[in-house]
Amino acid sequence: MSATAAAHVTVAHPFRFASGRWLLQAEGGRLLSPVFGPDPAAASAELLAQLRAAEARTGRTHVLCGLIPFDTSQPAHLRLTSRAGFLPRTRTAASGAGAPLVQRPPATPRDDGYTAAVSDALRRLARGEADKVVLSRTARHALPAGADLAGLAEVICDRLAELNPAADVYCAPDAEGQLWLGASPEIIADVRQGRLLTHPLAGSIARTVSREDAVTLLSASEKDRREHHFVVSHIEEALRGLTASLRVPAAPEVFATDAMWHLGTRITGSVSPETSALDAALAIHPTPAVCGTPTASASRIISELEPQARGFYAGLVGWMDASGDGRFSLVLRGARMDAGGLELRAGAGIVEGSDPEAEHRETEAKFRTMLAGLEGIV
Repeated sequence: MSATAAAHVTVAHPFRFASGRWLLQAEGGRLLSPVFGPDPAAASAELLAQLRAAEARTGRTHVLCGLIPFDTSQPAHLRLTSRAGFLPRTRTAASGAGAPLVQRPPATPRDDGYTAAVSDALRRLARGEADKVVLSRTARHALPAGADLAGLAEVICDRLAELNPAADVYCAPDAEGQLWLGASPEIIADVRQGRLLTHPLAGSIARTVSREDAVTLLSASEKDRREHHFVVSHIEEALRGLTASLRVPAAPEVFATDAMWHLGTRITGSVSPETSALDAALAIHPTPAVCGTPTASASRIISELEPQARGFYAGLVGWMDASGDGRFSLVLRGARMDAGGLELRAGAGIVEGSDPEAEHRETEAKFRTMLAGLEGIV
């Protein structure tokens, strides 16, 4: 199969992606399985050409939407469809992060294997193998017997949208019939009429302190500021050839999700009409916020220390239209769901000075976003 060949398969579950004031819902369509790794720019251009060809052939507006894996040498699962539309996003606000979690979501077990992996990673960093590596761990939860997966996913996503009004809430099926759902806090690329936005987050503490205390703690943390600097520098370099102008604030701000405080930098710029949202997203992905730096070294360490492949975790979820406008965010703060249950995954950035127990606590706090949506279900 060529890089962007289409499998003549109808995608059963709808794709939902809520951002800002709008919810994109897409149904039906054909499954595309591009492999972006060898030449992402060429594969992206071919997909945009397919979008435009479909519109010219049918006279109907089409969108491309779905999932791109963390490892872009693996196939993406995207759908090309004309059965898509934007609906008003209800029970949300266009800005703000919602109130901090106060309920007690289901607990996740301690993972001694994770703290051991963090310790191993720190030894590798001390040897100079990388400057930063992001390690993740998983937690599994069973579902009620005979659960209706599609209906349950809709209930969970509605809860996530209510708890996380500033997040990009997604429910995306893959080619195996699994559903990836969650509330992503991190925009990788939003392109609208030549304007680009990317909003990296790196450097985090649990939202158990006030904003004032969070600002003080994160601003004083050399470890967290270094984590964030790696990400911003990566994005500046990645976008250098795609943007006519790029505006990068001199210092990060503190942003809130329901469960975390993060250092974040809103980076904006202008792109040429030939640069699509997918082009920009692929140029940036994977950032040091989900991989590490240097990218190749961090990816190798991840593959050696994480017990299973990431699949679409820490990959991209989003959409693009035939003009090249669209939005892609990270597959974070969520879970993979199938008949066997739910697999949650959360990670933390490891740099010199990281503490294995503190990183375990950070992943525990990040699990809380998805677990809050499961309260009373698992």
